Amino acid sequence: MTRNSLDKERYFDAIVIGGGPAGSTCAYKLAAEGHSVFLLEKSKFPRFHIGESMVPYLSKLLEMMNVYDKVKESAFVKKTGVEFLTGSTGELQRQSFSYLADGQYKYTNNLNRGRFDQVLLEHCEDTGAEVLQGADVKKLLLDGEKVTGVEYQYQREKYIAKAPYVVDASGRAGLVSKQFKLRKMNSRLENVAVFQHYKDVIKENNPGVEGDVLFSSHKDGWLWGIPIESDMISVGAVMPLSILKQSNPEKIFKEHCDRSPRIKSAIKDATAVFDKPKVELDFCYYSEQFSGPGYFIAGDAACFVDPVFSGGVFLSMVCGLKAAEAIHDLYQGRDEQLVHTNFENFCKTGYDSYFRIAYAYYYEFGRDMNRMGVDLPGGARFVLQAFAGDFWPDEDQPVMRYLRSKKEWSTFKQPFDIVYECPVYADSHYKASDLLNLASPKGFGSISGESTSKTNGLTV
Repeated sequence: MTRNSLDKERYFDAIVIGGGPAGSTCAYKLAAEGHSVFLLEKSKFPRFHIGESMVPYLSKLLEMMNVYDKVKESAFVKKTGVEFLTGSTGELQRQSFSYLADGQYKYTNNLNRGRFDQVLLEHCEDTGAEVLQGADVKKLLLDGEKVTGVEYQYQREKYIAKAPYVVDASGRAGLVSKQFKLRKMNSRLENVAVFQHYKDVIKENNPGVEGDVLFSSHKDGWLWGIPIESDMISVGAVMPLSILKQSNPEKIFKEHCDRSPRIKSAIKDATAVFDKPKVELDFCYYSEQFSGPGYFIAGDAACFVDPVFSGGVFLSMVCGLKAAEAIHDLYQGRDEQLVHTNFENFCKTGYDSYFRIAYAYYYEFGRDMNRMGVDLPGGARFVLQAFAGDFWPDEDQPVMRYLRSKKEWSTFKQPFDIVYECPVYADSHYKASDLLNLASPKGFGSISGESTSKTNGLTV
């Protein structure tokens, strides 16, 4: 960061609170458009963050941001698929990204978030954003209900920064949503996560394809196993809060890991990184409003969805990008109400779609990911596309058309217009008309061409 001086009050075209994926993406885009932007980040990077599994659509977004070369140079774990082990049936199938539509990236990465978030933050700074780490935003500055800036603390001194537009990308802190009482807890998804990282992982102990996420379900929840370095894996157990309350996190975590023989094998003889498993509470929430006078909200500051489909970082970054585009449009003289409405419609479409996929997994398919690949309309290719990040699909896309028919699964009380245009693959995706020409295979195992016979004898 470059400061001409430690002025007590400074002015910018826009201020971004938070340097995570949403904030860094927003600041990058604003700077790329020639705007003066000030990003305030409370932590000093690199810093730990959970949420390491990504969707393939993120690869295209990183390319659009001119940062994918930097990501490749950082040698993150390459991910070409996900394996699903259904505990109730013992069925193991692999969802291979090679069967995504022509023109799409057929892979993504598992990301050590400490390293990845730092790459994004440095990229926005290289593009021209002014970044101040170790800056703790203490309060929003208001003129009536219009946000006009922030008061922050840096090295024990208080400062003021003002701008016509403030983007809240402060994550769970949710400064704007809490200020205006916008956050609502999602009563349909009252889950928690208990997780641990393991280092010195022995490669030969991993029963899956290198880089694959190991996903296992059982009657009380599900588990993730995410390789985040060549010798490190993130393991988490997701469950209803009521189950966690029955015992202590350490005991619950071990019991749940023992229910997944493949994850148990992957961490055999590895070393736990944290003294005790960590717990994430207050898992799922949303904001009824994503923007207002002088502000936009992006990323976890606005919504957090159950991580079962790994779409959180992608959604955060795309909404951060759209917040920057909205601010740029306002500086170009576009109608303010229209700009805010378009931003609201885009964000709500994305998050509502993602929530619906999660509801289907928990409520309609009983935590059986493999059955989703068989029974959802359109078949495995369209299910794969939905899982991969197609949260703004065509109106007649069979999977989302079906999920949107479930009126009881609506997330937001305030009405919004659905956006039917993917922000990264406007044309390169499966379309409903392809159903006439594609013999969609039955299930993910059929797509990958792998035999599922190796699951014989597995119990979870």
